[in-house]
Amino acid sequence: MFRLIFLTFNGRPRFDEHTYTFMNRRGACLGPLVILAVLSTIGGWFALPAFFQGPDHFANFLAPVFVGHESAEAAGEGAAYQLEMILAGVAVGTALIGLGVAYWLYLKRPEKADGLAKSMKPVYTTLLNKYYVDELYAAVVVKPLMWISTNVLWKTADVAGIDGASEGIASGTTAIGDSVRHTQSGNTRSYAVWVVIGALVVIAVVFFWPFGGN
Repeated sequence: MFRLIFLTFNGRPRFDEHTYTFMNRRGACLGPLVILAVLSTIGGWFALPAFFQGPDHFANFLAPVFVGHESAEAAGEGAAYQLEMILAGVAVGTALIGLGVAYWLYLKRPEKADGLAKSMKPVYTTLLNKYYVDELYAAVVVKPLMWISTNVLWKTADVAGIDGASEGIASGTTAIGDSVRHTQSGNTRSYAVWVVIGALVVIAVVFFWPFGGN
């Protein structure tokens, strides 16, 4: 985070001042960050007295929400407090180390950052690409799901299955109707022929169908 702060608000500009003019309004960029920083600092100080065995105003403020759900028994509160102090010290120490390293690399000796990036190129590339988590997630989760949804759910189930069945039924019904309608020609002699054909079929079924004569 200190690297981000130093690269954003210190050092030489990394953009074309003739093309981009929004950075000239430093107040517009810095103002919201100052507001967030002040509110974060005030929020943290509400809990500060608890580190010196004083009241925890933040916990007291949230106490009505957690009534009846105490997170630790009275016997373990001392150990929990000690662990909390250790973790807080580690967090603050880590932040100070990060501040010092970022100040030395990006303000005092900015050329060192480029040298480290070249000398530790595999590590730098891995960190720059965020451990390739996005690429791995895309290869393992996104692309297989996209392939399944496109080729199985869409083209096979939806287009070939559902659309094919409905369109097939509609096409078949249309074809049958088109074929049958040609029998309705309006020609009396044609109707008489169909009556004779139907009678012959009935007679054939009655007399020549297996066991039809018994």
